[in-house]
Amino acid sequence: MIHNGRRQVNNKSIWNSIWYFLGHVAGRFSLRLVFSLPFMLQFLTVTCLIGFLLFRGGQEAVGSVLLGVREDALERVHEQLSRHMREPLRLNQMNADAWRVGLLRLSDTTERERQFVNHIQAFPDVAMTFVGLADGEFYGARRKVSGEVQVVRNDKSTDGESWYYKISAQGDGVVRQEVYPNFDARTRPWYQIAQDIGKPIFSGVYRHFVFLEPTITATYPIFYENGQLAGVFGVDYLLSWLGDMLRNLSVGPSGQVFITDSEDMIVAASVLKEPFEERNGQFVRIRAENCKDPVLSMAVKSLPNNINGFYNFKLDDHSYSVSTRSFKEDGIDWNIYVVLADEDFMGGIRGALLQTTIVTLLLTIAVFVLAVWTAGWVTRPILRLNESAHQLAQGRLNLVPDTERRDELGQLSRSFNTMAQQIFDLVSNLEARVKERTKDLAEKTREEQEMRETFHGELAKAGSQQRAMLPGNINDARVNLQILYEPCMLVSGDSCGYRWMDNDSLFGYIIDVTGHGVATALQTAAMSVMFQEIIYTPCSLSERMSEINRRVTGYFGDEVMVAAFCFELDLRQRELRYGAAGITEFFADCAEAQGRVKVPGIFLGISENPQYETYSLSIEEGDCFCFYSDGIADRLNEGSELPLGAEFTDLVDHIGKIAIKGVRHDDVTALCLRVGKLEDREE
Repeated sequence: MIHNGRRQVNNKSIWNSIWYFLGHVAGRFSLRLVFSLPFMLQFLTVTCLIGFLLFRGGQEAVGSVLLGVREDALERVHEQLSRHMREPLRLNQMNADAWRVGLLRLSDTTERERQFVNHIQAFPDVAMTFVGLADGEFYGARRKVSGEVQVVRNDKSTDGESWYYKISAQGDGVVRQEVYPNFDARTRPWYQIAQDIGKPIFSGVYRHFVFLEPTITATYPIFYENGQLAGVFGVDYLLSWLGDMLRNLSVGPSGQVFITDSEDMIVAASVLKEPFEERNGQFVRIRAENCKDPVLSMAVKSLPNNINGFYNFKLDDHSYSVSTRSFKEDGIDWNIYVVLADEDFMGGIRGALLQTTIVTLLLTIAVFVLAVWTAGWVTRPILRLNESAHQLAQGRLNLVPDTERRDELGQLSRSFNTMAQQIFDLVSNLEARVKERTKDLAEKTREEQEMRETFHGELAKAGSQQRAMLPGNINDARVNLQILYEPCMLVSGDSCGYRWMDNDSLFGYIIDVTGHGVATALQTAAMSVMFQEIIYTPCSLSERMSEINRRVTGYFGDEVMVAAFCFELDLRQRELRYGAAGITEFFADCAEAQGRVKVPGIFLGISENPQYETYSLSIEEGDCFCFYSDGIADRLNEGSELPLGAEFTDLVDHIGKIAIKGVRHDDVTALCLRVGKLEDREE
């Protein structure tokens, strides 16, 4: 028993000596080395074992994973094609059914155009929906690249030309924008193939001449009860969605999906931006086997006889697997290809997962035991450092004893002791300095607040004074004039005014100076004074604007832009004369103009001798006009519209709603004018 006890004591002493030696030696090396070396060995061991198991299991499972991915991709592409390609067919079917039951009367312009406009707005991938009749007439609606929708008319009234119209909010063609001569729908391939086949059918893929995107046309012939062809409905359907969908499929970094037609011409491909290439200035479709992408080209060249099947091929020592499937509907005969690279997928590791888990668990236990010992050795001095920091936070100086170590913890301990001594000395004088600094900051903050409040009050007074300088509204039997004025900030760079030059002539103006601050408000006030000074000058409207320009030239700096719009309402001559200087549009609802009227004219002060041309419109009782600054014009450019034929009060209310949006970005000023009762014109 004594002998065994001595042996145990000796063994314990030996182990203690070993641990002491290791700890003493480790303390002489860098902490980073001591901390990272054991874990690096552990990590390398675990990684090698797991990698070996995953590699062996991955070789067995890669085939099943590739098959599943290919089949899923084929199914998704086929389903998307079926869903999307039904859209143009359904649109043609809707139009044909409406024509058969009399809901779509092609002779009724309003009914016809609203039907086509409503349908094209409901199908975002439709570029154009149309109908070509047996007598040569052609109608429809198309979408432009900007998103604007136009309607087309081609009948006896257009003399064989296709007239494209801008539409109103209700979908009626109101303004003719484009004319294409000598267009006969009966000579077009889509009409002739539908006439020959006698049933709904798709055309081949082509590049749309407007959208520059791959497109297909769906046609639908319609017949009278006697079997005679009445015409052909058609839809130009964009296929850009198809390429985007193929590119978004998860087929691995080296995989790809593409579609060809019955002649092996590419319809869409995940590796191509578009299925066309430029040759001699013309865009032609790409044949799959001639494609510059080597994987796509080899996939088609390696195709066996069974089109709906599976095959493999190799290219540059890389293995690829391919699954194909056909898509045939209403004249469409396309083939879908899904190509996967074997290197991109390592799946099917279920068989090796249990082994990997067991080995990983055992290795984790071993790593944990080693980590506990390492963490204990490393954290012991850190805990002492934490305790000293806690004591320092409570106002007691307790230096760290681990200053004899030569590693990073020893350096940290010495740095901490120096820092603690400095902080302890600084804290005693810190409170007085903080109080003094806080007092100075409070005084400075109070003074700045008073200055801001004073400045805000002065700006508010200036803004009120600006509004007070505006003339009042007019509401009598001859003229109804309403002023809308809202500054973006407290003061405005806009202004307006008017004055009766005689009993039958009203002169008005709008001013827009760039900026929103105090300087801009002063400049606007100066411009108002200039306009008031020249109102009674016996000269024409053009001469008045030239005189204003002469006064402005050199008055403001180069960084200031001054825009203006002037008009004269001559009730005796029944005429509105107007001229622009930077404000280049207004709204008119009269016999000679409807909608936004563009007026050229450079800003004031830019040129010493500009030519300000004046224009005129005849006026009648009930005509409405609205003159406005950029705050409203910018909102109209963003899509807001003004109603035509509306009551004057409704027009003013609509302008007011637009002004509420515009004042968030710019000053808003508008003069809304309605012509009242006019006396007989003097001969």
